Amino acid sequence: MDYFVNVNEQNFSEVWSMAGQMPTVFLFISPREIASLEMEATLRRIADENPQQFLLATINSDEQQALAAQFRIQQIPTLYLFSDGQPIDAIQGVISEQELRIRLANILPKQEDLKFNQALELLQDERYKEALPLLKSAWEMTDKKNSDFGLLYAETYIAMKSIEPARDILNAIPIQDRDSRWYGLQAQIELLEQANDSPELQQLQADYTQHKTPEIAIKLANQLHQSHKNEEALTLLLDWLKSDLNVANGEVKTQFLAILSALGTDPIVPKFRRQLYSLLY
Repeated sequence: MDYFVNVNEQNFSEVWSMAGQMPTVFLFISPREIASLEMEATLRRIADENPQQFLLATINSDEQQALAAQFRIQQIPTLYLFSDGQPIDAIQGVISEQELRIRLANILPKQEDLKFNQALELLQDERYKEALPLLKSAWEMTDKKNSDFGLLYAETYIAMKSIEPARDILNAIPIQDRDSRWYGLQAQIELLEQANDSPELQQLQADYTQHKTPEIAIKLANQLHQSHKNEEALTLLLDWLKSDLNVANGEVKTQFLAILSALGTDPIVPKFRRQLYSLLY
């Protein structure tokens, strides 16, 4: 799709239809008015800085007098800013680039929306890990008030069978926004937890209840990690490290670091790294 278009009577209907689908700037210029050509150049530069975010529809008012009359153009340059097919603003005459950017911001998509849409594209290809930081950023940019962002963020973790961060996100969703989708995601977490409670895990948990040794703790932590219960696994090992960093000849610390490494960019990693560093120093 070309985001720069010269409008005439033949393509006006098509451009008008496009204006109902994306933010659009109708710019009326005249080759005889240098200021209007300079404004067109400025708008093209801004469009290059914000690719695919708005359509710049330029109309030569000298050649397209019927369109100029339809828009009741009295001064060159004149801009009309549209969003969702509705006029949002009109600018007659020359204004500064700073003022132009401020006025354009009223129709351009917000940064959090752009990040959310980028994440949606990644999720279509099941690129969950790449989508996560975009969803996190989009959600936090709304001060965690956009629950649609938060729900998709939690849903992505659930798709990765990562229970704990998904639960934390759902717990942060305001009560008034906890709709059927929220309860559906909670149900998915419960099903994942049931599936993860393998006989091996249940046996190790029983063994550890009876004999709390670092050796069983290591095996239990590994099984918890395999069941995507990473916060529980790390907490278990950290409790032993708080009493002795070299417990079990350093095997507890080794297992702790191995799980952290396996989790990569998981949001719980920084929290547990800080706790370990506080013990080291």
